[in-house]
Parts: sequence; structure tokens; C-alpha cells
Amino acid sequence: MAISTNSIIHYTSTYKALIGILKEGFRVKYCLERLALSENASNAAHPMVSFCDIPLSDSKQHFSAYGKYGVGLSKTWAIENGVNPVIYIDHNSLFAKSIESLIVERRRSDTNLTKEQRAEILRIKSYAKNYSGPLKRKSLDSPDYRFYDEREWRLVPSSDIIGDASFSVTSAAYMEDKDKYNSRVSHCRVKFSASDISYIIVKDTEEIPRVINFLRSVYSSKCTADELDVLFSKICSTQQIIDDY
Repeated sequence: MAISTNSIIHYTSTYKALIGILKEGFRVKYCLERLALSENASNAAHPMVSFCDIPLSDSKQHFSAYGKYGVGLSKTWAIENGVNPVIYIDHNSLFAKSIESLIVERRRSDTNLTKEQRAEILRIKSYAKNYSGPLKRKSLDSPDYRFYDEREWRLVPSSDIIGDASFSVTSAAYMEDKDKYNSRVSHCRVKFSASDISYIIVKDTEEIPRVINFLRSVYSSKCTADELDVLFSKICSTQQIIDDY
């Protein structure tokens, strides 16, 4: 069995969110991350779209944490659009100390770093995640969750895409008004075509005809009849995945 797949999948919690993705593309939103390093932690939110590179047969735990609806796209699409695997860091490692020294230097009021260098340090951090740590999300509550098992890929848009929105927001500011910050990047959409899609995942098998009707109404003008048939064949349910794998 393959350790990784030829697709990356974005999971979501509701049918409405799935339909929104298929109609308008992925919506960029801020994600708050706590990055524990050797002696300190960096708590900040960055705008992004997250995916995972997990075979469907190993996705059951992921359903519990991130939702039972999803859209999978080819890795060719991912690479062409600048999506990149997350850098996983153990907080006691020498690499953690290196990242920490960059962040500390960036925060210094008397730093010799240029504006561009300070921005690039933030971009590196936006792709960093701890190897393991506490996670409390939906039905999952683990004191030592292994994030590494998610095989996460991220698309963190550049400043020219998010416009005047902040690339990094402190934890305190973001928790005080999440809606305000997310509204500032609500115009950002990550697009794809029907040929880029490798999976469309719904929660229950009974929802498949509903998705087919939606796809027919939205994609008929963009696809041939044969292309639509291929797209329909890519629909499956978490119910089927759980039962069959």
C-alpha cells in the first residue's frame, strides 16, 4: 500500500461548505497555530488552505477531526499552484532551535534584518507545524496528537493575493475577532477545474445523487458529457470508505 497518494484532499464539515468549494473554489481563511520550539512558543494565525496526503484507507481518524466531506485534487494541480508539504518540527530538535533563533531575531527592535527578510521568516513559520502536541477538535481530544500523521500540505497565499490583510495575526488579536480577520481575506479563492478533481467525498452514500445533480447544473457548460461522466465516477462517501477499507 502506498504511503502517500497522487492526490491531496481538503476535508470540511458540512455539505454546504462542500458545494461552496465545488462552485467557487477554496476559501482562504486564517488558521491559528501554536508552534512549540526549544524554549518558547509562537502563537499566530496565517491565511491558508490546508490539505492532507493520506490514503483513503487511513483517513478514518481524519474524518473525526476535520469533517466527513472533502474534495481531492491531483498533486500536479497542487505543485502548479504552489501548494507545499508542511515542515514538521520536534520542539527539542536542533532544527527547532534554528527556527526559534530566526523568530527571536525577527522580533528584536534593533534587528539588522531587512523588511523582506523579516517577511520571509514569517513565511517559513507559516509552513511549520509541530511533530506532535495537544489537539482538541470536534470529537477528538488528544494530549499528544501526532500531527505528522496528517501529512499536511498548505497553500499560504502571497501578500499580493491577500491585499491589505495581515499575513500574521497574534493569537490574542485573532481570538478576539476571528470574523473581522477572515472577512479581510474572504475575496481570496483558490480555483480548480473539473479535470483537476480526483475525489469528491460526501458523508452519506444517499447524498451522491444530490451532488450529481449539482455538478450537472454547474459543470455542464464547462465539460463534455464524457467529462461529466468521469467526474461523477469520482464521487464516494465516507460511509463507503469506512465500510470498504
